[in-house]
This record gives sequence, C-alpha cells and structure tokens, in this order.
Amino acid sequence: MNENVQDITHIIKTASPKKMQKMLSTYHPSDIAESFEQLPEDDQHHALLALNHHILADMFSHINDKKAAKLFNKMDTPKVGRILATMDRDDATDILKLIDAEDRNQYLKNLDKESRNDLETLITYREETAGSIMTTDFIELRKGMDVKDAMKTLIKNAESTEGIQRLFVLDDNDFLEGVIELKALIQARSPKKIDDLMRTDIITVKENDETEEVARLIQNYGIYLLPVVNEQNQLKGVITMDDAADILDIETDEDYARFATISSEESVNRSIWRSAMHRLPWLTMLLVLGLVVSTIISQFEETIAQVTVLVFFQPLIMGMAGNTGTQSLAVTVRGISKNYYSDSQAARQHVLKELRVGLLNGLAIGLFSFVTTTLFLSVIQSIGMITLQHNLFIIAFTISLSTGIALILATMFGAMIPLTLNKLNIDPAVASGPFITTLNDILGLVVYFAIATIIILGIWGG
Repeated sequence: MNENVQDITHIIKTASPKKMQKMLSTYHPSDIAESFEQLPEDDQHHALLALNHHILADMFSHINDKKAAKLFNKMDTPKVGRILATMDRDDATDILKLIDAEDRNQYLKNLDKESRNDLETLITYREETAGSIMTTDFIELRKGMDVKDAMKTLIKNAESTEGIQRLFVLDDNDFLEGVIELKALIQARSPKKIDDLMRTDIITVKENDETEEVARLIQNYGIYLLPVVNEQNQLKGVITMDDAADILDIETDEDYARFATISSEESVNRSIWRSAMHRLPWLTMLLVLGLVVSTIISQFEETIAQVTVLVFFQPLIMGMAGNTGTQSLAVTVRGISKNYYSDSQAARQHVLKELRVGLLNGLAIGLFSFVTTTLFLSVIQSIGMITLQHNLFIIAFTISLSTGIALILATMFGAMIPLTLNKLNIDPAVASGPFITTLNDILGLVVYFAIATIIILGIWGG
C-alpha cells in the first residue's frame, strides 16, 4: 500500500476535525481519494462532515463518478453546492449527470448564477461529445486589450482557472478571434496590444464532435487547451490535455474488454453473478462457433478414418492460424484507433503489406514444419507408436502446405475483417480475441482437411 495512503487513513480515523483538515491539506487529492475509498462507511461519513468543501472538491475529482454521486446524498445540500461550485466544471458535470433531476436541481439552487448557468448548459450535452467533457474555466481576453490589462486579467483569474497555458481572445460577441500562448504574453510589454501577439490559425473542435477524435487531435498536436466552438465560432469551452488522456485511457480499456469479448464495465469489484452474466452471452456465441468447428470435422470423417495421423497435427494448424490472425488483427486495430487507415489507399496498402508478411511467414513456417513433421513422424513410426498407411513425405508435405496457406489466409483476414467493420461504422474491436481465433480455427480446419483429402487420398490414395 502507498505509504501516504496509510498515513491519511490513520489521520482520518484518529484526528480531530480541525487537525484532520490541516494535516490533509499537505497531501495530494489523489492520495486522499484513494485512502477515503478504503475506509469503512462510518469513517467516510465522519470525513465528509469534518472536511471543508475545498479539500472535498479536489478529492471528488479523483473518485469514480458513480461513487461520488452516491456520496453527495450523505451530505447536506448547501455543502454539496459549495463543493460543486469549487470543482472544475467538467468534473462537476460528470457527477451531476448521474444524479436524479430533483436532487440535482436542489444542489444547483445553492450555486451562484454564473456557476449554475454553466453547469446547466454542460449537463445538456450528449455523452461522448466534445461539449460533454469541456470546461468553461478558461481565461478570456478582449480584442484590442493592452498587454498590461491582459496581465491583470490573467493574475485575477489564474487561481480559479483549470489551465493558463493558453489565453483566448474574443470579440464583444464571444467570437473566437485568436489565442495567445502564456509565454508570449509574459515576454510582451505595454503599450503593445494583444492583437499583435495572438495567433489566428487556431485548431478548434465543434461541440458535438466525438470525444475520441478530440483526444487524438490533442495528442497529435500536443495542445494543452483545445477550444470548443459552436457553429458560429463562438467559444463555448475548452478541453484540457488531462481530459484527453482520460478519454484515451477509457477507450483503451473498452478496446481491451472487447478484445477479450467481455463487458467494458468488467471490474474487480463486480459481484460474481454480474460478472458471469456479462460474459455469458459472449461465451454462448463462441459455443455456436465451436459447433461449426465440430461440424466441419464431421464432414471429413472419411479422410480422418483413412489417415488417422492427421489428428495429431490438427491443434498445430488451428493454433498457428489463430496466432498469426491475432497478430495481424492487433496491428490493424491499433492502426485504426490512431487513424492510420482513414482513406481507402492507406487501407489497401496495409492489407497488401499484411499479405506480404503472411506470405513470408507462411513460406518460412511451412518449410520449417515440413522438416520437423518429417522428423517427428519418422521417430514415432520407428518406436512403434503409429503405423503409417501412406507415404511419410506426402503426409509431411500436406501438413506443411496446410500450415503455410492457413497462415497466409489468417493474416489476410486479421487485417481485412477489422478494416471492413470500420468501413461499415462498426467497432472493429468486436472482431477481436476469441472471435478471430475461432474464425481462424474454422478456416485452418477447412484448409487442412481439404488439402489432405486432395493430396493424400486424391494423389497417393487414388
């Protein structure tokens, strides 16, 4: 356990309210939040009563939104109002969206008019849009302002603003005219005007743009504060770099969950029953695909009956196809998430590249499997484990050819399936993990037994 967490937990459990407040003010809010969540319910209630709204506001910014919403119900309404007024607007909005309308209105009534209007507006934005994660805490300057007046505005508002790396220049109707980097303002001297310092080539996003696209934009261009504008180019808010990092982290969790075909809400804290129920539909779908595998095998009963040694190598074919397909899939899904294949030409180039990779790997593994299979069959035949009814080299050639072709096709499908789904506006991660593995199992089996039927029974057996 984090040493700070142990100390904070001890302080909350033993210190008087006044002493607790003073001592906790020296710790990072993240450590306070982590400690708070590990406390028994009685100690949590004690902390909520004892701590002032400044410490609680910082703490709630680091607590899961659902938990924070439940904790609000354990405090009196005026105190919740003070906490909401102190919190960053975007963090407060996330929590308020999870509270029923009646309680939310009671909390908002305890806020000043400006804070209430800001939060009421932010709550209306649809989830996973730029408007839903933006904050209205930014420093605005007016066009024509002197550098000296701009510095006064910065100093006055810096403490209550989430980020001061960029300052935004607006006209009298709140239309975004330009941005000034903090460094440029500090270096400038009066009587220079901010119009001479501002940049007008501004990267902006619209209120309803998707959050993942916004986060990628911030990541690619290294923007600390990204302005959000409406259709008329009026500045409505800004999105911070740490919010973008949170979005990308959430997207990574969701992609990983889909890759394993589990719910994106899967948690170590979820009950056994709920975890099982969330996984059951996926397992049922995989069971159906498994039955397809069994059906395919039954169609080649005659081949298996005449060349029983083929069963030895069935897991090898399925495993190699699944492995290479998953590798290709992982590379493709990662590229899609970073918008590497946004146009048809880039997608085609990627598929051709994966085809060439598949050909090289298929050739190499095919040759290697011919050698190892030949040696393996020679050894087990010499010690009497099996008796081959067909030519050893023909069997080894069949296995190596099947392995090579299965690798090539699995690599191709691993690239094409997610790209096709993405083209159809379906999340490509749903084709991941067990799904692509099972599909490649089917593909590998068809290739294996079809080639065995043609080569061994068609050529040698005929």
